[in-house]
Amino acid sequence: MKKITKTWLAAVALASFALVSCREKDGGKKNEYLSFNIAVTANKVVNPLIQIAQEKGYFEAYRFKPNYTTLEMIGTPEALIAGKLDAAYEQIIPPISYGAQGANLTIFAGTLSGGMEVVARKEEAEFLRNPENWKGKTIGVIHLSTAEMVSKAALGNNYGYKVGEDLNYRIIDGYPAISSAVAKGTLDIGLISSEYLEAARSIGLEHLFHLTNLQKDYVCCRQYAYGPSFDKNKDAYKAYLKGQIRAYKDYVTNPEESVKSLARLTGEDIDYISRYIYNKESNGDRSYNPDPNYNGVLSIYEILTGWNYIESHAKLNEFFNIEVYASALKEVIQEFPDDTFYKDMWKYFLENDNKFPGFDYKEI
Repeated sequence: MKKITKTWLAAVALASFALVSCREKDGGKKNEYLSFNIAVTANKVVNPLIQIAQEKGYFEAYRFKPNYTTLEMIGTPEALIAGKLDAAYEQIIPPISYGAQGANLTIFAGTLSGGMEVVARKEEAEFLRNPENWKGKTIGVIHLSTAEMVSKAALGNNYGYKVGEDLNYRIIDGYPAISSAVAKGTLDIGLISSEYLEAARSIGLEHLFHLTNLQKDYVCCRQYAYGPSFDKNKDAYKAYLKGQIRAYKDYVTNPEESVKSLARLTGEDIDYISRYIYNKESNGDRSYNPDPNYNGVLSIYEILTGWNYIESHAKLNEFFNIEVYASALKEVIQEFPDDTFYKDMWKYFLENDNKFPGFDYKEI
C-alpha cells in the first residue's frame, strides 16, 4: 500500500506566506481593509460562495479584500511554494495529509460536498444498485481520492464490509481508465467524477447512484490556511467567512439571482453555471457549504491513519479550527437576529462539528 511520505510533504513547511493589510484613500480618509492571498484555480467558476460574496459586496461589508493567485493545481507542495499564499481550498486529502505529518496548516472551513458518481456495466446495474450486493466485488478508485476514503468508511460502517476480505479495491490512474476497466469487466464498480459520467455512458456503462447515496453530505474540498497567518490574523479569516456565510444563504434560497451574480462576475454562460452549480443529476449531487464539518473530515482521517496511508500520531484537532467559523456565524446571527436561515446554519454546525474535542457550543 502506497503511503504519503514526509519527503513528499516537507516542501510545504518551507513555503513563505504573507498576510498583508491594504489601505485605500477615500475622500482624504484612510480605510483599513483586511486582506490575504488566496489560491484559486484557472476555472472561471472556482468557488460560488467566494465569488457570490465578492460580487454581492459581502466582503466589502466586512472590510475584507481578497487577493487571488491563480494556480493550475492548488493542492500540491509545488503550488504552495510557487508564491506567497495564505489560504486555499482543495480536496480534503492533501491538507489533512500535510497537517498529519507536521506541515503548519490549519483547516478552518468547508467548500464542497458530493460530486462523485458510481457506475457499472448495464447487465449488472440493477443488481449492483443495492450496495448490499457488493460482497466479493472489485471497485476502481483513484489512489488517495476522497471517493476511496468515503466509500471505505461508508461500506464498513453502514454495511459491515471488510475491505480486502468482502470487497477489493483497485487503484486506477484516471477516471477514463476506471470507466474503461469497468466496461472491459476487469472492475465491477467504478467511482468517477461527475464530469466523466457522460463519457462513461457513451461506452456502455450505467449510472448506479451518486456517491452521496452511500454517505450523505460527505466532505470533499475544505478551506485551509498557513498556520501562522491564521493564528495571527483571525479577524481577516472571520471576515472572509462572514462574507461566505451571507453568500451561502443566497446560493440556497435564491438560485436564479446567484446564477446571475456568478455570470456577472465571471462572464460565463448562465446555462453552464446553472448545470454546474445546481443540477444535481449532472453534477454528482454537488453542494457547497462553508461549515467546517469536522465530523465528516474525522471519518476520512480515521481511514487514512487506520489503514496506514499516513504514519502519524497527530490528532486531527491539532491542525483543525472550528472556533473562527463559529464566531463568524454567531456574529452574522447577531447582525440578522430575525433570520431563521442563519440559525438553521447554527443547528447544522452543532450536528456536524460536535466531535471536536471540548465542543461546548449550545443552541441559539
